[in-house]
Order: sequence, then structure tokens, then C-alpha cells
Amino acid sequence: MFAANFKIYMKRFNKLLFFGILSVLFFSCSKEEGEYVKIPDNIRISLNKTSIIADGIDEIVVTVKDQDSVDISSTSMIYVDDLPILGNEIYFESTQQGTHKIYANKFGVVSDTLYVTTIAPPPAKYSTKVYAEYFTGNWCGWCPRVDYKLNNFMANNSNLLVVQIHNNDALANRTIDSTLRANFGISSVPTILANRTSLVQENGDIFNLSDSTEFRHFFQKRAVIGLALNTSISGNILSVTAKTGFDANIKDSLKLVVILVEDNVVSPQNNYYNNNTDYPGNPYFNAGDTITNFVHNGVYKSSPTTINGATIPLDKQTKDNEYISNFSLDVTGLNTANLKVIAFVMYADAQKRKGVMNVQWVKAGQNKNYD
Repeated sequence: MFAANFKIYMKRFNKLLFFGILSVLFFSCSKEEGEYVKIPDNIRISLNKTSIIADGIDEIVVTVKDQDSVDISSTSMIYVDDLPILGNEIYFESTQQGTHKIYANKFGVVSDTLYVTTIAPPPAKYSTKVYAEYFTGNWCGWCPRVDYKLNNFMANNSNLLVVQIHNNDALANRTIDSTLRANFGISSVPTILANRTSLVQENGDIFNLSDSTEFRHFFQKRAVIGLALNTSISGNILSVTAKTGFDANIKDSLKLVVILVEDNVVSPQNNYYNNNTDYPGNPYFNAGDTITNFVHNGVYKSSPTTINGATIPLDKQTKDNEYISNFSLDVTGLNTANLKVIAFVMYADAQKRKGVMNVQWVKAGQNKNYD
């Protein structure tokens, strides 16, 4: 939770500390949000509770007050285990069990230290699945390597799903490609985005599968939601019923995304490995500069929700509740035997928590229950 944004937090802390020191030396006050305020003589923190379920959802709220009992939580830097966090609400994942120390800093004035204990969550009701978006293009000569590896990863882990987002080729959807690139700063291919939170650092070696561990920490998260899909085909219409089950009360705004992808798409693929002696033994060594019969799986086709999702009503996001929504897609001209429906739930933009919470998929015309 903390390390991913450590540099951002440290920049903020260093800026606050710098201006705090100047204020002490020269002015005995500090400019804050357009107003001058007195630097506190001392600060203290309090917690609304001292134990928390380590499920990624349960939270502790930290309140920071100065010597006059004025609440300065929003302008103080709060630390958990010596790492700064954003805001004053703290949560822990299931891998962060134990005792954790909390304190605050306001312009170099450090508070007292309090401790919280995490409680192991109950057994998960739903399995944790991981969603990845693979940015690629038929013109990308290095992409066969990543296709090969991702197919291998999925073959060895049935809870990993990869969707191909093509760029500037016959399989591309320009709107989706440009939207996701802009949202997540994708500037090149091949690039892999996991759970819409972080880029996978692929190691460049087609035979070295150690980078599959890049997905590991996502699988270690406890699933607090699950998904089920019922689908049917009538003529050119694919009907989808997406069910979202909740194993916790969730106050964050959530989005449901439903997309349609196609497997077994044969399309020419550039290949920089052909007769390339720098890569002996590569499976594409004698495949030609252009592989004419290259098979692409999980190619994005369309979405009834848009790629950014449809909002789930907040009153549905309660433990043991279920949210049901229905969609239809026009599959005219598509081989329905190769189609797959995918649904995932993610946090809406501009929130502390980010990314995909869980995902489910099924072949078009079939059903998949919660698992």
C-alpha cells in the first residue's frame, strides 16, 4: 500500500519540512493554503480503533490535533511503519498482519507514537483473479516474445486473464487504445498493465519465466468481491447478465466493466527473431520476418459499459449483497465460437484505492458461477 507512492509522499514531506524550517528561523509562522498559521508547539494523534481486519477494506482513521486541540489532520503528514501515507485513513492487506506504529509530522514537529494490531480476515468467499491488458501491435517485431510468455503464464495459472489492446493495426480499436494509453501513460509496445495499477517489468527473455512473479502480489490480495456471468446468444445478439457479490461493506465508488474479446484471431505479425543469431533457439527463429498465420488471443472487440465502466450503486455494496446488471452486444460478423465475455470491478477514479478488485470470464453462450 505504501511503497508504490513513496517518492510522491517524500517530495511532499520534504517540501513541508523545508518551509517549516524556514518558518521557524525567520517568521515563526507558515503559509498554508493561502493563509498564515502558527507552527504548533506540539501535536498528538488519536485513533478511532486500535485493531483492524487485514482485508484491504477495513480502515482506521487517524486524527491529528495541536496543543490547542485544533484538528490539523488534513495538513499533517501521517506515517505508518515510518512510511508516509496519503490522507489519514489506513488499511492493511492480508499480507500485512502484525503490529504497526503510527505517528504524524507537522512542519518538523513530531507527534506521539501509537500502535495498531491487524486481525487475520476470515477465509475468502471468492477466489482472487488477476486481469492484465497487453498493449501490442502487428507491426511490433518484439511482440511475439511477449505473446508467447503471456500464453505460457495463463496456461500455468487459470486465474490470470490477459486482454490484447492493439495499436495502429487491423485489430486495433482506436478509441480504446488511445483512452487507456492516456489514462495510464502507455507510450510503447509491448507493455503489460496489471490490474490497472502497475506495469509488469517483462525481462526480455522468452525462456525466462521468472517475471511471472510480477503478478504475485496481486494474487496475494484477499478478494472481497466475486463475479458471475450468464450469457446467451440469439441471432446476432449476445445477452449478458453480470452478477457482483460482496463479502464486505465497501464505501468507495466502484465501476463494473464488461468487455467482449475474440480468441484465435489469425493476423500477420512482424517478427524480429527470424534468423536473428542473437536469440538462438527462439521458437520464432525460422518463422519468417512476417508470421502470416500468427494467432492472437483475447483481442478486444467491444464493451457495453465503455472501458471505464458503469457505476455500481453504493447501496448495493454491502456484505452478502448482490448487484445484477444486464447488457446486450451486437456480434454481427463475429465467430461466436471464439468470443469470450469478461467482467471486472475496479475502483472509480480520484480515490485512494486504485485498480481492479476482481475479474471473471466465460465463453460466449455459456455461464460461469461465483468461484
